[in-house]
Amino acid sequence: MGPARQALRAATQEVHERLDKAAVLQPLVRPDITADQYRRALAVLHGFHAPVERALGGGAARMALLRDDLTVLGADPDRLPELVGSGDGLPPLDSPPAQLAARYVLDGSAHGGRAMLPGITRALGFDARRGARFLASDGLDMAGAWKALMIRLEEELAAPADLATACATAVALFAALERWAAEPRA
Repeated sequence: MGPARQALRAATQEVHERLDKAAVLQPLVRPDITADQYRRALAVLHGFHAPVERALGGGAARMALLRDDLTVLGADPDRLPELVGSGDGLPPLDSPPAQLAARYVLDGSAHGGRAMLPGITRALGFDARRGARFLASDGLDMAGAWKALMIRLEEELAAPADLATACATAVALFAALERWAAEPRA
């Protein structure tokens, strides 16, 4: 693990651990998760991922999977609330270091999703073909994308100021998701 990745991991460790305990997301790792809990968790993730992916100008394939899963679960993705920007605590994603940090957060969550997939399949019967395509990153080479991102992090965040921007952005993104996940929803 290179120094940039180590710095990002260390900077985000505390907020990442708190986020793992968020009430709306916690059922994703429980064997007794219900379809309603799963739908709520995916809706929260959609509300976070959608504006961040738009700001990055990418991620359409993974967002399509998430939207498809939400539809399978009876939710209309077009009617779900989303973080709306800096008022909700999203940091600016207008520099290359900030954009790399956002990619680190989003692509890292894809790896977490894959780890959750077997439990969702056992509990609810959803899998990479139906209902859990987002968690599975169905049809996407996330391992290859992650490897390429790790190389970019080390190459493009070599300057201390760039690395500091990336770390601050990653922490701010995790914190925004933590606040978003804590908001009460139906």
